[in-house]
Amino acid sequence: MAKKVEVDVTDYSFLEAPSAYRGSLLRPVDTARLLKQVFWLEFELSRLTMGWVPAVPDWEIKGELVRMSYLHTQHMAQLRERIRELPGADIGDKAWTPSGLQEACRRIALAAGLIEFAAGYKFLVSKLYEQYTAFRETLDPILDAPTFDKLRYIELDKEQLYGWGIPYVKFAYVEDAEKLEAYRRWLAYVEDVWTVPEATPAGGELNWPDHPVAEPAGPIPLHPANDPKYPHVDLKKYKSAMFDPKSPTYDSVKHMIFINASEMSAVESLAYLYYGVQRMPVDFYLDVARHTWDEVRHSQMGVRRLMQMGYRTEDFSWHPSTAPTPENMRQVFPEFYSSLTMVMEPCSFIKKRKSITAFMEFGDPLSSIQSEYDIADERLHVAFGQKWGAKLFEHMDDFVSAQNTAETVKQMHLRKMGYSQEQIDKVLHKFPEFCGFATMDLKYDKY
Repeated sequence: MAKKVEVDVTDYSFLEAPSAYRGSLLRPVDTARLLKQVFWLEFELSRLTMGWVPAVPDWEIKGELVRMSYLHTQHMAQLRERIRELPGADIGDKAWTPSGLQEACRRIALAAGLIEFAAGYKFLVSKLYEQYTAFRETLDPILDAPTFDKLRYIELDKEQLYGWGIPYVKFAYVEDAEKLEAYRRWLAYVEDVWTVPEATPAGGELNWPDHPVAEPAGPIPLHPANDPKYPHVDLKKYKSAMFDPKSPTYDSVKHMIFINASEMSAVESLAYLYYGVQRMPVDFYLDVARHTWDEVRHSQMGVRRLMQMGYRTEDFSWHPSTAPTPENMRQVFPEFYSSLTMVMEPCSFIKKRKSITAFMEFGDPLSSIQSEYDIADERLHVAFGQKWGAKLFEHMDDFVSAQNTAETVKQMHLRKMGYSQEQIDKVLHKFPEFCGFATMDLKYDKY
């Protein structure tokens, strides 16, 4: 009598079980493992580029770095989608970069200046795409066609990401022998650092080479570097740059364009948040990278429109970015993020809607439509704040639950602006009145 074989059709654990096969083909669980390796390198590259945003003074380069960080997170999203389809442990909320890779990337990030950073970033991107190439050559194009589709998407950004650093390193220090020698030592150091995790046996102690830079310029410097084309407002006189009456758009609806342009200060503060906050769920980093890139776009569209109108950025005063310290990170940055997403952005919808109509009436459709895009983006950011603001606050001693987060954030925002508790209590739960306290209104009848 034939032996009866029973199979549990809901049990897929055999797909993850060890196999005696030792050939060149990849099992599904092997593909998942290799995808995770490139996933974490993409993540560290996103942190590296975001962390260097405050370290460079040039406004244009800051925007480029945020864009690159965002692209790396888009690759992460593609990779994770495929990983979830394959057997093997998913990338859960508590997952984090393997310690050896994280430390190697951290050391490469601690560069002396933009040229050294560009060289380190270019090196890491080359390693990333080398892994993708080797991976692609190993995959079966029919058995693992869905992975090929993800890699094809990621390949689209290769030229932009790899090519970004070339202008900085191509002629690095060719006329300064002393700096050139230091630069060569840096390049050798970067290569040495990269080999340490691979050369160390599992469980062995990582033996890192001595770091050659005494005072790194980045990432996340103590004081963010400022572009001189964007002079700072005197915060002893005004609560923010938008309240400075010297701005040439101050008494008109065009001040809405300046407010768009000034969102670069939020970009840099978000960059500190992104790099500094550890071990949040992966979705947090995907959302904050998208949020930060949106703020770059808003700043770019505002600056572009101001210049089209004949202004210079030097004609305005600009709000400085908030930089954390180890002492204030746990409180200041959850407060900043929640205030941005639960107060400043939703309150801005009122004046933006009025501006949309006013700009059209003045025959300025570009300014009107860019405010529409602004609101469309910021609806998303409000949702991000509702999703993540409470989680950031959970790490603060002041809060035992997340239920009162929104109200607490509103109170803190108004206190910073100098209002009494009595005034705060009167408007706290009345949205239009609250926003009238929290932000400025514009003169919509003047262009």
